Order: sequence, then structure tokens, then C-alpha cells
Amino acid sequence: MDKDKYRQIMYNLISNAHNFLNKNGKISVDLSKQANNIIIHIEDNGIGISKNDLPHIFERYFRSKTSINKQTKGSGLGLSIVKSLVETHNGTINVKSTLGKGTIFTIVFRLE
Repeated sequence: MDKDKYRQIMYNLISNAHNFLNKNGKISVDLSKQANNIIIHIEDNGIGISKNDLPHIFERYFRSKTSINKQTKGSGLGLSIVKSLVETHNGTINVKSTLGKGTIFTIVFRLE
């Protein structure tokens, strides 16, 4: 994998998590190998993403109302770039989130 692209994926996901943490929030990153896969979990206990917004978060220029209300900087391109980079490297990315409780991004890269 291209190390600069990997760095960009991680930077975008961790900085997003940081931007939406509550005071004394926590981000955890877990990297593991299972069978022929590398699995990366990035989990936070921040504000979460609403069910209505979840299907759209990887769309270019999409910003949830929560992110706009929080007045975070950004163009809405970060997650679409992450998804594109992951898929370019034959990976998948999924997200689970509960509003008010946090978000988990899971990336799976198949080892060849």
C-alpha cells in the first residue's frame, strides 16, 4: 500500500473523530490481522452521526447539519477521499454510529 495514501486515510478519519469529540472524549485505533485481512477500527465516543446522515457521509461535499452547527472547518470532501483511497487499494470501509454516543469506522484490506 502507498504509505502516503495510508497516512491520508488515517489522518482524515482521526481528525474527523477529534473534531466531533465532546470534552474529555476518546479516540481509539485498533489494527489487527484476521485470516487474509488487515482490519482497522477507528472508534470515538463523540457526538455520533444521525441515521439520516449515515447513507450520505461518503458523498462529495456532504456535511451533516451537526457538523455545520458545530462550525467545524471542512469542505465535505474528506470522507469521500478516504473511501476512494480505500477502494483504490482493494479495501472496504464501513461505519456504525449512534447519535450522542460515537462512531466506529472499520476498514478491511485484503492481503494478497
